[in-house]
Amino acid sequence: MVIEVTSHARKLLMNTRIKIGWVICKAAVYIHVSRCFKCSRYNHRLADCRSEETCPVCTGKHKLKEITSSQNDYKCINCATCNKYNPSKTICVSHSSLDKQCPSLQAQLKKHEQNTNYKHGRSNY
Repeated sequence: MVIEVTSHARKLLMNTRIKIGWVICKAAVYIHVSRCFKCSRYNHRLADCRSEETCPVCTGKHKLKEITSSQNDYKCINCATCNKYNPSKTICVSHSSLDKQCPSLQAQLKKHEQNTNYKHGRSNY
């Protein structure tokens, strides 16, 4: 379940457990990074995409369902792009862009969290 609360309510919820029906739950922060289903890049959606089709697993110019690559051929388009523009700090690209541990995804999540101002209960976007 995802709920939006004020900064004060968030502070209270993060230090306690919540009873929902017969289940006791722990609250956690939910941060979502949008990803395009066409080019597999972050912060835009398919409807706004101007890039060409890119497989999220191997960066090939085909749809995910047409993949023929093995796991050894996995390559993340987001990490490859990051390396292209930041050659002094290269990161591993040997994973799918769908990987939850992707360094580029983790950086995006961290950026979104840093841009959220919990003191005032609103975003700094």
